Amino acid sequence: NPACAIRLDHDGNETFGTPGRGDLTETLLAVYGRAVAESVISADAQSEGPLDRVEGLVSDPETTRSSRAYLTVLVNGRVVTDSTMREAIVEAYGRQLATDRYPFAVLSLQVDPQTVDVNVHPRKLRVRYDRPEAAARQVRDAVQAALGEAGILRASAPRGESAPAVVALDPGTTAPTGAPGAPARGHEKAQESAGRAPPAAPPKRPARHR
Repeated sequence: NPACAIRLDHDGNETFGTPGRGDLTETLLAVYGRAVAESVISADAQSEGPLDRVEGLVSDPETTRSSRAYLTVLVNGRVVTDSTMREAIVEAYGRQLATDRYPFAVLSLQVDPQTVDVNVHPRKLRVRYDRPEAAARQVRDAVQAALGEAGILRASAPRGESAPAVVALDPGTTAPTGAPGAPARGHEKAQESAGRAPPAAPPKRPARHR
């Protein structure tokens, strides 16, 4: 909770602390360090679905860890271990993440308490949504929108369709084969053949009589 200040002392010296001023980015700086705090962007979305609002911070695709443990999800202010929403966050990045790498995220989900069951875990670490697929879609869309607005999420294309066209160079032409205005190879050869005289036939040898 960014509004709560935490201080940890050891032998009279402060070894860890958060400011408690309600600034989530400032809290991330205290917990994860400057590199993470400088990489995050704000996500805030309200759309049609079971979630009233999705808001928080997500990191760029280059700031990652090898574990999903840094994907923090809160439901109505309570931290939960929510594999469905964690997966939705990762899916929002598409192919921007390296294999087995996961971003940082702190997302707060506001939902009608009547549509979520918090009594599915002894320590209230898991919840059950009435419409889990729709809720996951809202989370995925919110993260994608935040990354897109920040210019971080690159447009992707199916495998094999994103490579540039191969342009072949043909000796004797002023433009690459396949480029706009360039003649086709077969047409070019036909023009060359039409402008040249046919080769002379070799002289016939006289017949030899025995």
